[in-house]
Amino acid sequence: MTSRRLPLKLTVLAVVGCSLVAGPVAGSASAAVCAGSDANPVETPRKEIARSTVCLLNQERSGRGLRDLRLNPRLSKAARTHSLDMVAKRYFDHVSKGGRDVVDRLRRTGYLAKVRSWTVGENLAWGSGDRGTPKQIVKAWMKSAGHRHNVLSSRFREIGIGTMIGTPANRAPQGATYTTTFGARG
Repeated sequence: MTSRRLPLKLTVLAVVGCSLVAGPVAGSASAAVCAGSDANPVETPRKEIARSTVCLLNQERSGRGLRDLRLNPRLSKAARTHSLDMVAKRYFDHVSKGGRDVVDRLRRTGYLAKVRSWTVGENLAWGSGDRGTPKQIVKAWMKSAGHRHNVLSSRFREIGIGTMIGTPANRAPQGATYTTTFGARG
């Protein structure tokens, strides 16, 4: 399959086509259901931040009749590696300073090995203080058309998440950097 980048903000990447389900969220669950959604990522274990973020994303999907995304360790490895790299090398982009994009990262983890077709996407975010909580990061993604497009794509079945203490703008631990990698394989 060929891949293409959608003409979106630099913090959103989708490779191959995605479909968007739009409309009001009737009866969506509150963020209180997701433990740790207001947790300060600097003071909370990364796994808890990741679980809370995925829970919030799945609430957005289920409120629109979409199936939940399943955590995939290979997608998560690619996402963690990218968040770490962005913080360590102080950049914020889907393409690393070494020239690797999400497809390159997923090939390195084996996620794309031995499959005939695939669709992947990636959302990035960073925030400090109260703006770095899972709840605020997901809220910001849902207000952005490109990010929301990836979150609500019915083609995606799996997700990986990588959170890292620190931000691309400043490595001091007052914020967090998030990478979510979405995928589906055929």
